[in-house]
Amino acid sequence: MNRVSTPDETDPMEALAALREESHTGADRCWPCTVLNLGLVGVVVLFLRARERPLSSLLVALVGVAAIYLRGYVVPYTPEFAPRLVAASPVPDEWFHGESSRGTEAGDTPDEGESLADGTEMDGETVLRKLVAAGVIEAEGDQLFLAAAVDTAWYERMDDLAAQPLDSLAATLQDSLDGVDHAEPYADDDGTEWVAVGADSKRLLARPVVVAELAAYEVLGQRVDDERLRVAGAEAFRMFLDSCPVCGSDLVESSSVSCCGGHLGPRQNPDETLVCPTCEQRLYTFESDG
Repeated sequence: MNRVSTPDETDPMEALAALREESHTGADRCWPCTVLNLGLVGVVVLFLRARERPLSSLLVALVGVAAIYLRGYVVPYTPEFAPRLVAASPVPDEWFHGESSRGTEAGDTPDEGESLADGTEMDGETVLRKLVAAGVIEAEGDQLFLAAAVDTAWYERMDDLAAQPLDSLAATLQDSLDGVDHAEPYADDDGTEWVAVGADSKRLLARPVVVAELAAYEVLGQRVDDERLRVAGAEAFRMFLDSCPVCGSDLVESSSVSCCGGHLGPRQNPDETLVCPTCEQRLYTFESDG
């Protein structure tokens, strides 16, 4: 007989998931901060052991390691003070900003791109204003929304494109956009899937980005005649994503810099991002004014 949970019961896995801090774990985990926090927990454990408090030391070890695993750190405000410690330390900065694993020599692999709109000279404010005028985006106070019909068509097309094999997706992209003279599938050493765009100077675009922007470009073609606006608008559509168009995972808010060594300066703020924790891909970057 299937067991049905009562409203008072709590799923332990859901409770753990609620405690997890996605912006400082997984692909965004800051290992120097993690090691520092583990070391501090170890110091407290050794101190309690020296005071002959084995149960207390065991409890601190279990709680400390669990907190670091789930949240990235146990010492409060680590992401705020760690960058300054790193900047002041004699440790080489490259320890905290590793190079990409996709190739070690120039020309080995394509460069990572941000969008199909890379190189399109149209600022975001202009794009949004024109899309609002075209009825594609609706404004309600300070909030922007995709028009209901546009939103439905976009998600339906994203589902279609996400189901395509990577080579078929690359071919569809090349056939659809006049500005894409060549597109081919590409997978790195980790098995992450990309589309390499351009015959000469290739750019890598993450598969979720291609799916979202190509679907948006096609949907906009039914409502917008300006080719540049279609391409630039396709990038803007990604700000309305709440789940990954490829794997379906809920997107999480993160930052464009890691918590350790990512301090930009007293008057500079990092850009906020939307990230798929499963694909480990950034889906959109909200540029900071600071």
